[in-house]
Parts: sequence; structure tokens; C-alpha cells
Amino acid sequence: MKENQIIFTRNQNYKDFEKLLFCMKAMGGKQNVLFTRYMHIENTRTGSRIVCTDGKRLHAANINARIPAGNYQPEIKDNSIVFQNPSDIVFPSWKCIVPENVKLKGTLNLKTLGNGTKSERDEKFSSAYCSFLFDTGFNVNIGFLKDLSNAEWKIFTQNGKRKLVMLENSEDKNQFAVFVPLAA
Repeated sequence: MKENQIIFTRNQNYKDFEKLLFCMKAMGGKQNVLFTRYMHIENTRTGSRIVCTDGKRLHAANINARIPAGNYQPEIKDNSIVFQNPSDIVFPSWKCIVPENVKLKGTLNLKTLGNGTKSERDEKFSSAYCSFLFDTGFNVNIGFLKDLSNAEWKIFTQNGKRKLVMLENSEDKNQFAVFVPLAA
């Protein structure tokens, strides 16, 4: 293990590992906007808050593990996630993206999507997506919904010009996603 290197494995803490993977799904990868390739980490009283964005969505989760605050480019290696030396890049103020004054519009049940044949899973997801469209009236990138954890999600929307959709894990209020709807 190198100095200043933090390694997470699935066996070490399954829940934290899965939350890290959830957040990483919202990273921008090879986009030109530098901060979209980084995971922002803040310390909390009980662990760390993880935030990632690709500019069109934001994933955030609290984990129990304590990672030094900073902006990291995590690397997945051999069923582990490796963090090395935080970068000095500037991550935008993510809290101003999280909508306030939201209204509960319904739920999105993704718990059973992993069960059954591919055809059955596709049918369940199609039904969940149609339910999401009906509850919110917003069309979002279907891949954003597929990247959510297999859980039940509360759907919140806001009124006004800058309409965003927020989904909160029903079992863990400290895990949420914010989406920008597709243009009409």
C-alpha cells in the first residue's frame, strides 16, 4: 500500500462500497469539464459525505468510513476502490444544486429489478419508468434511473423555472440523486 492511499473493498464494508459505486455512476468520465472526473468528499460527524456529478445529475451519499476531505479521482481495481492524494481542483458548490421546497410526487420501486430473466427485468424497468413519467411529468435520461440502486426511491419535484427532480432512497435519507429533466 502506497503512502496516502486509501483502499475500499466490498468485503470490508459492503454498504459503504455500494454507496461509493452509486456515487461514481454520476461521474463524467472523459468529459472536458475537469471536476466531473472527481469525487468530492466532505467529513461528517459520523463518517464522510460523497458527492459526484456529470453536470446533468448529482449523486450523494453518506458513508460510515472516514476519508480525508478533498477531491479524488477514484480508481476501481480488482474489486476494490482506490483513493490516492486528493487534487487541488475546485469542485462546485453542490449544495446549491439540491432543490429546496420540493413536493413528494410518488415513489419509484427498483427493489425487484435484479430478479428474473432479462426480459422480465426489462418489463419491470419499463413499468417503473412509465410510473416515474406519470408521477413527475418530467422526462429524464433513462440511464440515470438505471444507475440508481435497487431500492425504493421517493420522488420529489419543485416548481419554478429551474425545475429539478430529486430522488431520495426511502431506506437511507442520506443517499439521494438530483436530475436535470430533458428538454421538451
